[in-house]
Amino acid sequence: MTCERYWRDGIVLVERGLDDPHRDGCEDCRRAHVSRQELIEALPLIGAGLTGDPDWQAKVWQRIDGEHAPAPSRWRWQLAGALAAACAVVLWIGVGRGRVPPSDVRPRTEVIPGDVAMRSGSNAVVGDRLRVTVGEVHDVWIYRGDQLVLQCRARRPSAACKPDAHGMIVEMVLSTPVTYHVFSIEAPPATLPGGKLDEDRAALESASIHYRYENVPVR
Repeated sequence: MTCERYWRDGIVLVERGLDDPHRDGCEDCRRAHVSRQELIEALPLIGAGLTGDPDWQAKVWQRIDGEHAPAPSRWRWQLAGALAAACAVVLWIGVGRGRVPPSDVRPRTEVIPGDVAMRSGSNAVVGDRLRVTVGEVHDVWIYRGDQLVLQCRARRPSAACKPDAHGMIVEMVLSTPVTYHVFSIEAPPATLPGGKLDEDRAALESASIHYRYENVPVR
């Protein structure tokens, strides 16, 4: 019968830097420890596989086997499993680092400059366009001052509420020097807004509906 203690308890002692008297007197555990150490030393060769070297697997096994007698098939399968897991981790890290985060973050509110020859400061001005980009399940409510002037319902296109591949883009011209208030509402209520800023916001909060709110001052 083969001793399995190393993979159960002995490896913990190794990781903690503690002595293992049992391993010193057990041939199976000594063999398992040597195989594990050789695997650890061989792991740097895994990177060669990611660079397209077709012989990287053979090099790893050559490093593991070295000049030692072949280990029992059970140990080789265990080492193969550990090697496969290490490869998966390396590949996952490589793919994760290479992934470019999407630039289209929604919801998003932007001011598109109009035909103004000269301006100072960063505030919007009359004639600029307000653009609100939201996902598929969002409503957009826009207030000029405290009055509702535009409402776009999810999946209900109109001249100002245009669907795209990921949701909806809402645009309107900023026509009055006042503060505009933009609500991007996720899972909006079935009832329509009453049209007054404070009352509609209070209704959303009372119903615990999640929304994103932005002010856009216009001069």
